[in-house]
Amino acid sequence: MLMIMIERRVDIFGQIEDLLQGRIEFIVPKAVSMELSKISQEKSQRARYARLAMKLAEKCKPWQSQPRAEESIDDHLVRVTGEMRGIVATGDTGILRKARNANIPVIYVKRDLRLAVEGIEPAYR
Repeated sequence: MLMIMIERRVDIFGQIEDLLQGRIEFIVPKAVSMELSKISQEKSQRARYARLAMKLAEKCKPWQSQPRAEESIDDHLVRVTGEMRGIVATGDTGILRKARNANIPVIYVKRDLRLAVEGIEPAYR
């Protein structure tokens, strides 16, 4: 999600706080940071966005969990979010689908670059 928002120059942190109407603690699992680091080593536009996403991720609290044996980064992200009773923010349709299937709240980017939220009771918004 960070890479999409960077590409389009959208303030993701501000939009999420506006959407949820409050201050939010943003967390990035270490495995996600490591994946961004790996992508950033490529020689591509995607690598450039990964480097920018890494800078934004520095504003987030690192989460030190590691994927289980044979667990994908996507599955790890969904599992950790569920364990923390958090919200997955993603632009990846695969992660979005996995989070929905696990009944984990999600924030995602709509085609018009607005954010949408699903799975949160109105009292928490």
